[in-house]
Amino acid sequence: MIDKSSPIPVYYQLKNDLISKISEGVWKPGECIASERELCEVYGVSRMTIRQAIGELVQEGVLLRIKGKGTYVCEQTLKQQDMMSFTEIIKQMGKELRSEVVEFCKINTPEHLADIFSLDELYKIKRKRIVDDECVALETVYIPVDYCGYIDMEMLNGSLFKILEGFGYTVDYSQSSIASVIMDDELKNIFSVDKQVPMLKIISKTYDHNNKMIFLEEAIYRSDKFILQVNISRREGKIR
Repeated sequence: MIDKSSPIPVYYQLKNDLISKISEGVWKPGECIASERELCEVYGVSRMTIRQAIGELVQEGVLLRIKGKGTYVCEQTLKQQDMMSFTEIIKQMGKELRSEVVEFCKINTPEHLADIFSLDELYKIKRKRIVDDECVALETVYIPVDYCGYIDMEMLNGSLFKILEGFGYTVDYSQSSIASVIMDDELKNIFSVDKQVPMLKIISKTYDHNNKMIFLEEAIYRSDKFILQVNISRREGKIR
C-alpha cells in the first residue's frame, strides 16, 4: 500500500489511503479508526508519519481526535472553495440536491437595498437547499428584473449561475461578509431540527467580468454541514 521508493511523500500516500478507506466505508462517520500503533504495524511506517497524515486530515475536517478515546471519522461536510455555485458543490460530491422554493416574487427595491440597487424592481427568490433529504441552507437572492427578463419556478430548480449565464452574464467574483447566527424557532422549523445547531450567515455581492453586480444573496447555512474555504491572495495592487 505504501511505496517508499516513490517521489510522493510517504505521509501523503498514507493520507490518501486513509481517505480511500473512509470513502469505501471501512470506517463510517462517527466510528473510531485504527490506533496509531495498529496503523504503524499495518503500513510499516513510523508513528511520526502516522501522526502527520492524521494531523492533516484533522485540519481538513475529515477526522476528529478525542483525547483519551481515539480518532474518529467526522460526518462529511459540504465545502465551498473559490467561485462555485451550491449546485456545483453538491454535484462534485456526488450527492443529491433539490431546491424547495419558499418565496418567489417581484418586489419594489426595499429601502435597505436602495443603496445597492438603483433599479425599481427586483426578483426575490427564497429557496431551501436540500441535500440527501436534509435541509442545509436557506438562500434569499435579489436580482434586478431588468437584468434577467423572464424567470419561472421551474428554472429555480437548478443553479442561478446557469440562469444568469443564459441571460449573457459570466459570474466572475463575489464579495462576502460572514457572521454566526443563533438559531430561533423559525429557523428550527425551516431546517426541521428540534435542537440548536450552529448556523452561518453569508451575505454575498456577486459580480460579472465587467465588475457589474448582478445579484445579492443572503444565505444561512448549517455550519455543521457546510464549510466555506476562503483563499486570500494579493494581486498587483488589487485585493479581492
